[in-house]
Amino acid sequence: MADVSSPAGRLFEATLQDVRQVASDTFALEFEASAGNQLPAPGQFYQVRCGGDREHMLRRPFSVHFAEVSVGGMKLGFLVENVGWGTGWLSSLSGGERVNMLGPLGNGFTLPSAGKSMLVSGGIGVAPLLYAARELDASGRAYDMLAGFKTAARVIDRLGDLTGGVEIYTDDGSSGSVGMVSEGVAGSLGRSYDVVLTCGPEAMMAEVAALCEAVGISCQVSLDTRMACGIGSCRGCVKKGARGSNLCVCTEGPVFDSFEVAWRA
Repeated sequence: MADVSSPAGRLFEATLQDVRQVASDTFALEFEASAGNQLPAPGQFYQVRCGGDREHMLRRPFSVHFAEVSVGGMKLGFLVENVGWGTGWLSSLSGGERVNMLGPLGNGFTLPSAGKSMLVSGGIGVAPLLYAARELDASGRAYDMLAGFKTAARVIDRLGDLTGGVEIYTDDGSSGSVGMVSEGVAGSLGRSYDVVLTCGPEAMMAEVAALCEAVGISCQVSLDTRMACGIGSCRGCVKKGARGSNLCVCTEGPVFDSFEVAWRA
């Protein structure tokens, strides 16, 4: 299928180069896309076709965890947690298979040009923050990553590749510190951070946002909302905004300043 330009992104087919299990039920998929595709920013996402017929016709949104220019065009990576039909289909693919995608879509994180960042993730929300961390690594900017998971089996093995500080939190204490990652944020904000970037369960992000607001630190949140079209046509991913207006997550986000979101609407 030929590449097709879209106002919100590009429709194209990418070739799967590698599939590797990186945690319990979690797989890293690396694709090769042809020249002409735009390199995504950290926090942007792609709508990925997951096979199937009419009962599974909707694409699934995936944040990028890895992207770089390659000889053939672009390498593009996603973390896929096998939780249903579509993610199971993707996780079972073999190298050389082609997958239809639309992207990059949405608005990503605004990475600071100076100062120190804190990156806070919960579960599979670590994906876009891994990409952000690698961009910070490439420019020599300081950051700490605080990553929360249910158990040690869920901790992805890609965190050891980062040069910034990494702190692991698990609900049962089987890896790193015991407790919620937000507890680590509460104990760490006094270390002079300039911005916090976070992605994960909404309750976790709401708590992180409140902690940042209390001490006057800027916080950017990546909302994990169900999406159908990914380009703002269906309005299925609308979230209540703090000023009373509706936020279309796929086009206005998925990354927002935390004060724009009505967390307990």
